[in-house]
Formats: sequence, C-alpha cells, structure tokens
Amino acid sequence: MQYEIFYLIGATQEPDADKIKEEVKKIINENGGIFAKKETQEKRRLSYQVKHETHGIYVAQRFKLEDNEKLKEITAQLNLNHNVLRFVLSKASDLPELKSKEERINEAAQKKTTANFKKEKAQEKKEIKKESKKEEPKKISEKKESPEKTVDESIDKKLEEILNI
Repeated sequence: MQYEIFYLIGATQEPDADKIKEEVKKIINENGGIFAKKETQEKRRLSYQVKHETHGIYVAQRFKLEDNEKLKEITAQLNLNHNVLRFVLSKASDLPELKSKEERINEAAQKKTTANFKKEKAQEKKEIKKESKKEEPKKISEKKESPEKTVDESIDKKLEEILNI
C-alpha cells in the first residue's frame, strides 16, 4: 500500500535538513518502505510556534509499505527523533497528487486563465442575448397590446356591473 509522510523540520535546522531527511528515509527503509522519486519541500512561516520555532521546512514524500504493522514502528521511531517537529502518515489514496510549489502555482495560473476565458465567453453570450432581446420586445409588445385591452375592458364591465353604474 502507498503512504505519504508529511513532516516539519525547524528553520534553525535548515543547514542539517538533508541529514534529517536521510534519517527519516532510513527509518522508513529499515521498516520495509520504498520511496518514490517525487518529493516536495517548502519553507514557510508556521501559524503558531512549535518548540520555539516560528518558521519551518515542510517535506512530503510518498512510499510503498507492504506490512501495515510496520507503521507503528515507524511512528514510534519518528516520535523519538527530536529533529522532526511534527509529522503525519497518511494513505496516499486519500490524498491528492503530490505536487511541488511551482507546479501548484502553474496549475492555479492555468485555472485562472481558463476561468477568465470562460467568463469572457459568458459575458459575450449575455451581450448577444441582450441585443437580441432588445429587438424582440417590440414584436412581443405589439402582440401583448390586444390581450391587455380585452382584459382591461372586461374588468371595466365587471366593475360597472358591481357598482351599478
């Protein structure tokens, strides 16, 4: 089964980030995990302090693990590693595709351009409909005049009868 590990390294540990990543890989490899090549790494400001750190490096990697019982051992060993501030192990099938920051930015830009294109097309269609509706009401209003007159006349007759005028 495929899993994803998402962990946090403190910004003060940035010079040792590669060493810490190797420690995490070693823990998972020793327990039968096989890593995929794709990895994302991003330095960000933390929303709250974690062990006196205000910034951190988020790392996400996917790996295959045949024996689910090994997850307990991996979790226990990662809990003992003081260089990893926080971590989450999840089934990869429950998560979206792993993408780097640049890929996410490019995808968002493409979505914006397609959304803008769709908006422009929709606006053009609305304008075309408005123009066609401007021509149609004249024809419709001509047709509506006669039924309205008959309705008004019948109402007037009924009022006269009621009021005995």
